[in-house]
Amino acid sequence: MRKFSIAVIVGTFLLVACSMSGSLKSKRAVQGAIEAHLKDNPHLSMQNFNTEIEEVTFKDDTADALAKFVSKEAPQNSVEVRYQLKRDGLHWKVVSSAPVGGQGMGSHMGTTGSTAEPSAPQRQPQAPLEPSH
Repeated sequence: MRKFSIAVIVGTFLLVACSMSGSLKSKRAVQGAIEAHLKDNPHLSMQNFNTEIEEVTFKDDTADALAKFVSKEAPQNSVEVRYQLKRDGLHWKVVSSAPVGGQGMGSHMGTTGSTAEPSAPQRQPQAPLEPSH
């Protein structure tokens, strides 16, 4: 009887561990990590857009995700950002991000790690033109 009880406990533990691992490798888990990451930025109003996870690729303890942020006021306006995530215990954590296709993101990210954000081109002052002879 005791061996049976131990077998049931071990089996239950393995079943829970497998189901938790499976739920980590989901778009929902990655979206939750990205949204938690974005909530850390006080300059970002998350209520102004919808977050859509376009694709996710999992490899061991890392994930690459493509997120699309769609304006609630003007749904034709959207920005895509590629995220790299790393598993941190039972959660995902954003490691880096980069806008896709040179889209401007301003300074919405503030991630640790490498973040490629485009900057506006700087206009160089020009010397006044001299009349030609």
